[in-house]
Amino acid sequence: MRRAGAASTRIGMTHVYSSRSRFAAAQLLVASLGLACSNSGGAASSDAASGGRVASAASPTGMMANVAAGGTGAPARPRSATGGTSAAAGGGRSLAAAIAGNAAAGGSNGAGMTAVGGSAAHAAMTSGGFLNLAPPMGAPLDPMGKTLTPPAPAGWVYHEIEGTKCRDGSLAGFFLHEGSERKLMIYLEGGGACSNVNLCGFNQSNVNESFAGDGSTLIGSAAGVVQDRQQPGVFTAVDHQGTAAGVFELENPMNPFKGWSEVYVPYCTGDIHAGTKTGDVPGLTNQNFHGHMNMKAFMSRLVPTFAGKLDNVILMGASAGSLGTLMNYSMVQDSFGSVHVDAIADSGLPFRDMFWPTCLQKRWRDAWGLNDAMPKDCAECFREDGSGIIEYANYLWRKHPKLRVAAISRVEDEIIRLFYSVGLDDCKNYDTLDPVEATVGGILDPATLYPGPMYTAALKDVRDFIVSKGFGLSSYLIGAPNETNLHQIVFRPEFYTLMVKGKTPAQFVSEFLAGMDQQIE
Repeated sequence: MRRAGAASTRIGMTHVYSSRSRFAAAQLLVASLGLACSNSGGAASSDAASGGRVASAASPTGMMANVAAGGTGAPARPRSATGGTSAAAGGGRSLAAAIAGNAAAGGSNGAGMTAVGGSAAHAAMTSGGFLNLAPPMGAPLDPMGKTLTPPAPAGWVYHEIEGTKCRDGSLAGFFLHEGSERKLMIYLEGGGACSNVNLCGFNQSNVNESFAGDGSTLIGSAAGVVQDRQQPGVFTAVDHQGTAAGVFELENPMNPFKGWSEVYVPYCTGDIHAGTKTGDVPGLTNQNFHGHMNMKAFMSRLVPTFAGKLDNVILMGASAGSLGTLMNYSMVQDSFGSVHVDAIADSGLPFRDMFWPTCLQKRWRDAWGLNDAMPKDCAECFREDGSGIIEYANYLWRKHPKLRVAAISRVEDEIIRLFYSVGLDDCKNYDTLDPVEATVGGILDPATLYPGPMYTAALKDVRDFIVSKGFGLSSYLIGAPNETNLHQIVFRPEFYTLMVKGKTPAQFVSEFLAGMDQQIE
């Protein structure tokens, strides 16, 4: 893989930055504070020490009163196991029949939709009376895929999909590994949120760019974006030369997805995989925020490829891909029809309005076209002031009552806190916030970053809210004595070694796949 040189010109951007000089400057500043560049835990501890003052800077009244909310949550309770056979789930109809039943659906999320209920196979996974969000289906994938130089990782084939767009206008695609089981896992990669010109510099604009470092801390990735292809294993090591780990260890007997077919979707749109427009953000123009439209194009090829071959599907993502998993879930489930789809969200959850500033929700809706990615029959999803994205959760479980979600997160994840920070003080710094300056500045002044204790409270609040409604949620929250501020779990070696209440994330996911809902912290 080719790495960027000393200077990297961002396509479509109005500035040129030097990755090495920027990283060196961050190192010097951190070193001057007596901190190691590889450990930014001080930000979390500083946040904890200044809870009251930081909370007042964050605006919403009473947030910090919720810091103690949560506890261990509901005890483990068995539910029906994910999947079963497609025949049992769909009244004997195959996925191919579901495709035929859904073929007329598609277009935009408004016009061209059909009401769900005409297909018994589809109705098995969806309540009646809701819009069918499945796109029109295309042809199965060519098994040969696209030849890459250097080659794709062993066991994977890359498929470039016509009609898609990355942020810079290039084509998007995905890697596919075909396993022996009648099960499919679809993984959505992360890599930031393109909110302004500075944050977009830490977000991939095509599939041949990656976040510098391993993405576990902002300072460790201070070089921004580098020219390394996104693929399974790219973030295992800081030099991007490691081997696949976590859920991508195809032969590891401890891998809950051993034997499954797997799809790896690179992240190249800057819009949490949920955008629907070409538009502008502060400092940048003509950006293709097409994440949701790309996902529809991917489904139009994956569903015919696996017709009649699947019993269940897991849609999974990390960071921006975690939010993208939830934003795209209903469309994906509608696309697969009678085949049950569950979701795993690693390090990135939507919060309720008291923790997710209204101005930030509105800015993201407007910049990326999120409203056109949300179902038009979710009336509560479209508030005039832009708030209420969390209402989409109520819609999902009303429409898909068999949906089960597993959430994994460190309780003070500094990367996600950074991207929520542009909403502080009524989005005062939305147009100009620089990620390195904000992270280093947060060590000196914790009010610069979304507070760690508030992030913990937000996680527990949304967990308890969903569990209280009886929805199918499992959670795995990583606090002390583990490091609490690092980012992303499922593709790292720690997936098999980290422990919370005597369970690794791999064991937690295995139990989720077996049908158990539990809250671990």
